[in-house]
Amino acid sequence: MFSLAKHTRPQLQTPRISIISSFARCGRGAHSVDAKMGSSATTTSSSPATRRRGRRHGGAEEEEGGVGVDRVGAGLVRRRGRVPVPAHRREPPREPLQLPPLDGITCVVTGATSGIGLEIARQLAESGAHVVMAVRRPKLAHDLIQKWQNEKSETGMPLNIEVMELDLLSLDSVAKFADAWNARLAPLHVLINNAGIFAIGEPQRFSKDGYEEHLQVNHLAPALLSMLLLPSLLRGSPSRIINVNSIMHYVGFVDTEDMNITSGKKKYTSLWGYSNSKLAQVKFSSILYKRIPAEAGINVLCVSLELFTQMLPGICPRL
Repeated sequence: MFSLAKHTRPQLQTPRISIISSFARCGRGAHSVDAKMGSSATTTSSSPATRRRGRRHGGAEEEEGGVGVDRVGAGLVRRRGRVPVPAHRREPPREPLQLPPLDGITCVVTGATSGIGLEIARQLAESGAHVVMAVRRPKLAHDLIQKWQNEKSETGMPLNIEVMELDLLSLDSVAKFADAWNARLAPLHVLINNAGIFAIGEPQRFSKDGYEEHLQVNHLAPALLSMLLLPSLLRGSPSRIINVNSIMHYVGFVDTEDMNITSGKKKYTSLWGYSNSKLAQVKFSSILYKRIPAEAGINVLCVSLELFTQMLPGICPRL
């Protein structure tokens, strides 16, 4: 329905922040989310001097020159060419903001059985929200819910979580999920499009719908889900759509005539497929935000994450 402008950079700003923190800071009744993020977001980027001096490697921040280390278990492995940054100069880990009570708020979280999505779902549920875990593996989601319930049994407060099956590699599955939810005629206050893939080093693959997998999972399917759930988001207004993105969109390129990267103009790599799909999501988020009337009360937020997160377990040490 919406066309993407070819060869243009998106106008939507994508701050690198905690998704949970963005929800807590903005609150349920907040409007003009994009305007507020510039002043209220907590960024995770380091200072220019820090970026010049050091980099992250295998969990240890290092400076160039000298002899460096990698953390492996409880020991240290010496590496030539780098020295560790002293402990007093390292930034302390940042704790997520405490969420306000979210009783009466309904949130759909895709990809909620691992990494970022798992933590989002857990924290929202522990704050009282009704959480819908939209996942490919319902059994794993039910096991997680049971674990969380057992951990909270001492408080005597059951978590309000349910599981619905959703496979973003199938557009039919996306449509069935949206039909099932909309049929409830219930309000939806937050849609968090968190699920995504980065098949590092893998050959090009296509979904049964005929789209390159990164493109479908990271852009097309979340875009379709967002549009199909607009009736429920209108019932929950003021509501919001949060698209979990990546700073890798900065190196992406959207060619509307070659979205599947099959023309031969560019050689396919998994990095190319991933970054292009993330840039397409940013562009779509910007267009959708502009197309939805302000009086609808539906905000669209695209959140860019740091390069290496829980979405890429075990990758940093190999790089």
